[in-house]
Amino acid sequence: MDRDGTDEYWVGRALRDPEAFAVLVERYQARIFALCYRMTGSSDDAADLAQETFIRAYRGLKTFRLDARFSPWLYKIAVNLCLNYRKGKATRPEQELDDSVHSGDLSPERRAEQRELREVLTEAVAGLPPKYRAAIVLRHIHDLAYEDIADALGVPLGTVKTWLFRARERLQQQLAPVRG
Repeated sequence: MDRDGTDEYWVGRALRDPEAFAVLVERYQARIFALCYRMTGSSDDAADLAQETFIRAYRGLKTFRLDARFSPWLYKIAVNLCLNYRKGKATRPEQELDDSVHSGDLSPERRAEQRELREVLTEAVAGLPPKYRAAIVLRHIHDLAYEDIADALGVPLGTVKTWLFRARERLQQQLAPVRG
């Protein structure tokens, strides 16, 4: 099966051929898992929530508007599942926020400093209210545009901007002692 084409093309195909949905799962499984992990702090829970995201997306394909973008719709399903999950649990992330920092040419002291800073940042993000955490993760980890975040969270664009501003403000306050 040729894997080219837009997400929306594959949604249309999946409405007629359920096997076509596998292309969308392949495209988004790592991103959805990462989002769920950042929201829950547990790889087991993230795997379950990511799987449930795709199950709900597949079941809801009939309600997807083909003139809309697929990725914000899928992120919205995942975020809502995570927010509902978080209401019943208090967890802490087990992994650092940024695993992509290449530290091969840094001194051991500098690597330790970076690791500590990432741990502090991860804890600070985990301490944000869920709606702020979702906005921060979607913007700064998944690099979504503000409009896509608004679609994913089901809130107006101005609300996304406010949540991001407030989240950054809180993070700045929490990290001030570390930065100083």
